[in-house]
Amino acid sequence: MGRCVCSLEEKTVIRWFKTWLLAGSLSFLAACGGSDDGTRRVVDRITTDPQFSTLATALETAGLSSTFGGSDTYTVFAPTNAAFAALLAELGITQQQLLADRALLTTVLTYHVLPGDVRRAAIPAGRAITTLQGGVFKIEAAGSGLVLTDGRNRRTNITTIDLVADNGVVHVVDRVLLPANANLVATAQSVPAFSTLVSAVVAAGLVDTLSGPGPFTVFAPTNDAFAALLAELGVTADDLLADTALLTRVLTYHVVPGRVLAADIAFGAPITTVQGGTFSVGNTLAITDARGRSARIVGTDVFATNGVVHTVDRVILPLPEENIVELAQANPQFSILVEAVVAADLVGTLSAAGPFTVFAPTNDAFVALLGELGVSKEALLADVPLLTRVLTTHVLGSRVLAAQIVPDAPITTVQGGRISIGADLAITDPRNRRAGIVGTDVIASNGVIHAIDRVLLPLPAESVVATAQSLPQFSILVEAVVAAGLVDTLSSAGPFTVFAPTNDAFAALLGELGVSKEALLANTELLTAVLTYHVLPARVLAAQITSDAPITTVQGASFSIGADLAITDGRARRANIVGTDVFTSNGVIHVIDRVILPPVAAAE
Repeated sequence: MGRCVCSLEEKTVIRWFKTWLLAGSLSFLAACGGSDDGTRRVVDRITTDPQFSTLATALETAGLSSTFGGSDTYTVFAPTNAAFAALLAELGITQQQLLADRALLTTVLTYHVLPGDVRRAAIPAGRAITTLQGGVFKIEAAGSGLVLTDGRNRRTNITTIDLVADNGVVHVVDRVLLPANANLVATAQSVPAFSTLVSAVVAAGLVDTLSGPGPFTVFAPTNDAFAALLAELGVTADDLLADTALLTRVLTYHVVPGRVLAADIAFGAPITTVQGGTFSVGNTLAITDARGRSARIVGTDVFATNGVVHTVDRVILPLPEENIVELAQANPQFSILVEAVVAADLVGTLSAAGPFTVFAPTNDAFVALLGELGVSKEALLADVPLLTRVLTTHVLGSRVLAAQIVPDAPITTVQGGRISIGADLAITDPRNRRAGIVGTDVIASNGVIHAIDRVLLPLPAESVVATAQSLPQFSILVEAVVAAGLVDTLSSAGPFTVFAPTNDAFAALLGELGVSKEALLANTELLTAVLTYHVLPARVLAAQITSDAPITTVQGASFSIGADLAITDGRARRANIVGTDVFTSNGVIHVIDRVILPPVAAAE
């Protein structure tokens, strides 16, 4: 066979044809699977795709090609050649320098890999995803696509998803991902807005702790947040930084064990901090701290090597270390209250876990009470049963901040009675007396204190009958109640309103009827009708009386009361109310100067 002599053009065509045959053969092999066993591995997806040539070189240089060509399952977020070119520009290095730093290369490459086959449907949106390298990133929906935020808070688009291989899946990204390269302290040091926070961490001796392995979640207050706290507390920055005990409690209250991304927060649930206290986060990312104060999370999910940082616009505060008794002891305006608590042996109770709400009367309020009752301080403190009932009227069995008060709703106290608080923060006690709340939300470790300007009084322990028995001017009324068999009725829960005639009123009635006391007490039918005509089946205070309106009694007939507090009875007779609002445990007594009588037909 003779030697073929070809022109230059012919040689070029032959060379191109051979190249085309080789490329076609490679493409065919890639389509059929690039491994000897006929399968197509994750590494084949990468090495046979020209857009990943830099990644393929990097994998080979780092000795990872064989890893991803094995039988274990992986998910690879594969940066394109353009992504690597952008990284080199970002880092200011050449490709040769990157490939030469095998430790860095391995760190970066393994940060792009997850163990297992994680396709789009299985991606935990917004949550921390841990890579083979050990760092984390998160993926979130952005329009119709997905965006990945890496450990340095850089955002990357996932441009192609779910390129499936026999041992995993490849997702294409348009930026090389970088893991976090600083711990929580170093991360804060790199942000000018956290300079006060960093100074506080140093002053509290927490640098080593927050630089440790963790992981931790830090709710990081800005410099403006610290400035606002100083104004709120009325201290200087130097004062705060010098009080290391307080500073440590405040700072550790901002730290939660574990890495908690924004998407992981259980809205409304208590979150326990390293300090031991709790706070909660609403679905608007508003924090409510242990003192009922609000702060907003204004930046989320800044990754560090040992945790994550969320930025907050207010320093949050844990409960104080002092309990209610200790706070009262430290405040001179509550000195008589403290004496009363000691005298009533309530120190242990009000120092317990609680929580409690205490409406704390000032010293001036106690002085006014002594004048109202006509007793000395020593006499009041010596009457332990009364003192205990009075003090427990000021206590609720839960923590109720001023903002949580429901205006005019009945509130049951520890004593068992009821008070109400108006929209103007005026308290109405069980005896319908009013006290003003003059200071709110003094937070204690076991509750909250509100200062008030008047001592609240519970209902007396004595019933209507017992109260009447204790007053000599009602001795004939008491005899009549006994004779009519009404003691048990008027000693029951009620409540009742009793218009109580004095002894002089009964003496006048005997003259009017021309009968003796014995005769009247013996006529139980008449006596019962007359006595029940003096009773209403509810507690009606003088201020609640509607002038000239018919008032129906327990007896069944009615009478009316004028604006001058004069009663017109069923026989058009008049009696004057000469004493009002004598409280009892089961009602109220109004004193009258004449026995009132029902209509004749009703009485007979």
